[in-house]
Amino acid sequence: MKRLSLIQLKENRKARVAEICAGSALHNRLMSMGIYKDRELTKLSHIGLKGPVVIKVGRTILALGHGMAGKIIVET
Repeated sequence: MKRLSLIQLKENRKARVAEICAGSALHNRLMSMGIYKDRELTKLSHIGLKGPVVIKVGRTILALGHGMAGKIIVET
């Protein structure tokens, strides 16, 4: 399996969260949104160079900031 950050993942691709490289505050915030280790997600779009990353987790669609998305490592 290939590991890369959520930013590097191509649009309309599914991946599994391998790890979250962040502190406990951001880790807890992502968990409250349904993003945690071994959870499957789909990247829907990435707007611009530093714009938000839109993902689908379960039946929820979320827009994450560029910095937050860069701390999520996924496996394809």
